[in-house]
Amino acid sequence: MNWKSKGIIQKTLSVIPGGYRCNHLLQRNLGHLRSDETIHGGFRDDVTVLFERIARLGLDPASSRLLEIGTGWLPIFPLSLALAGFRNILTVDIYPHLRASAVRRTLLTLQPFLDHPSFQPFATPGHVRERYERLLRADDILTAAGISYKAPCNAASTGMAPASLDLITSNNVFEHVPSPVLLELFLEARRLLRPSGHILHCINCGDHYAYSDPSITQLNYLSFSQSEWGRWNNSIHFQNRLRPIDFLEMADQKGFQIESAEYTANPANLKQLENMVIAPEFRHYPLKELASTSLTMIASA
Repeated sequence: MNWKSKGIIQKTLSVIPGGYRCNHLLQRNLGHLRSDETIHGGFRDDVTVLFERIARLGLDPASSRLLEIGTGWLPIFPLSLALAGFRNILTVDIYPHLRASAVRRTLLTLQPFLDHPSFQPFATPGHVRERYERLLRADDILTAAGISYKAPCNAASTGMAPASLDLITSNNVFEHVPSPVLLELFLEARRLLRPSGHILHCINCGDHYAYSDPSITQLNYLSFSQSEWGRWNNSIHFQNRLRPIDFLEMADQKGFQIESAEYTANPANLKQLENMVIAPEFRHYPLKELASTSLTMIASA
């Protein structure tokens, strides 16, 4: 689908009564929610990355308390955590997208991955399968899994007790949050984490319209000034266009110690930049920042 048409449709839906519900129906019937590959890909591409980083932190699944920011439509990550043996998982979202039917569908679709090596730092394949079978029998899967879901919830003002969490994480969420709110999120994270706690965020810094329109690349939105970009940017699919260094500087500004910042300039993107007219807002960035379209960051409180 042409990205400009998609942006205009979503912008219209964001301001009309019932627009968000209509967007959900479109996603379920025409968009990414139709295919089980969304869940398979979410595990292969996202959960495996997050689990590998969590294993480095040495968290104890039985005692650690985790918060996921941005549940989304399908609870792939929290259910994977539960299968790995984590027992105290909170997941929040500003929009109440999640449905009970989507929870069960997600669990069923995770079945091919029960023996995946990503679980092994936390649990044996036998224990993963035992948990899976127990959750399948449950009437309320989230409760049986030890998952608390809260939406709508402002993750920048949770009302939770201070120093009560061991890990706060998100996946493909922070690129959709306005800068002032991101600063509030980092500040709230500092308040919520225990002294030994961490944040772990995987951030997609590329133009998301490229996933549905093959005529553009993930650097597409760097060509537009802020006013031009406002024609298509919208609250349903907001993209802040921040570069990796921006997220790291925000975390540092709010008192986090950056322990790991993984991002690499894609050679194809560097080549593309040679022939692009970059909008004034982005001309002060080094080429590495413009050509990098993903960031995995770990920081301690």
